[in-house]
Amino acid sequence: KQWYQRRVRGIEQSKAFCSSLLNQVQAFIDMKQVVCTGPFVYALIQDGSTELETFAHPARLIQLCRYLCEAYCATTRKAATLPFIIAAAQPLDPDYSCVVGVPPLSVDSNKSYLGRAFQQAADRVEAVVEFDDFEPSVMRIRSEDKAKFFDALTALLVT
Repeated sequence: KQWYQRRVRGIEQSKAFCSSLLNQVQAFIDMKQVVCTGPFVYALIQDGSTELETFAHPARLIQLCRYLCEAYCATTRKAATLPFIIAAAQPLDPDYSCVVGVPPLSVDSNKSYLGRAFQQAADRVEAVVEFDDFEPSVMRIRSEDKAKFFDALTALLVT
């Protein structure tokens, strides 16, 4: 009986996540919050967003990034050749944001140069960052360094 209740609860949580994922992607696109800077496409989940808790974990943020990439590229063909990046404030630590990136849709491999680019951009602006050892294109950055980091990343990827 207990295993059944856990399974049902897990299914309900998965359905709620899928619904949140769809709603967030739709909101990004409808409100034109997806920004193409030239060398990459990005979106920000602002502090205070109702979906912030849902996407607090990097794995869920990566899922959002991939799904947003596919949805956005369906309407903007040029974006298929650009990497996608999403940054979200961390609800449990408001001084930090989580930044994740996924390679362009046009690239067949899951290997990404974004991890190295993130490290180089963070070094250029001397940002306080923490990298996930498992996934190089996932990092935590002090929220106050985020704007400088994105400027440095843009400059780095343009060249």
